[in-house]
Amino acid sequence: MPLIRLRGKTYDLDEPLRGARRIGEVRGTSEREAFYAAEANKYSYRKDGRTIVSTAREILTPLLGEAGIERLIVADKTAEAAA
Repeated sequence: MPLIRLRGKTYDLDEPLRGARRIGEVRGTSEREAFYAAEANKYSYRKDGRTIVSTAREILTPLLGEAGIERLIVADKTAEAAA
């Protein structure tokens, strides 16, 4: 459960994001741009009815690469407190 921090918000890298609005938040684009990027196969996604579903990892890998995603990962504070 790696966490990443983008634009002041923390996201679970592998948690499903439902809808173009949430996906656009992670990508830093509008809802419409996120939808059209999905339809143009700019990132991998699934359909749940009419809703697009993807994870932050699937959305950001084409933009940043694996090395870029590794730089975004933040330490989990609850794991540090337990140690």
